Amino acid sequence: MQQRINITLPSNLARDLRKTIPSRSRSKFIAKALEEKLHRKKNLKKDLIRSLKANREFDKKEAETWKATELDGWPEY
Repeated sequence: MQQRINITLPSNLARDLRKTIPSRSRSKFIAKALEEKLHRKKNLKKDLIRSLKANREFDKKEAETWKATELDGWPEY
């Protein structure tokens, strides 16, 4: 099922779309681009969490390595 919507684009973007994509292919092109962008946005949080979990042990070791350089214990000037 398809649904018709109206959107507003910046002039330069609309111009480039008209120049680059044939008129009978624009809706399909926009739908595909939007689908890809939404997919990336939906998966961004999952990817960030997965990355943080994967690097958890490394980050702990790095934090311990650099702990001695923290400002606590340094003389104040």
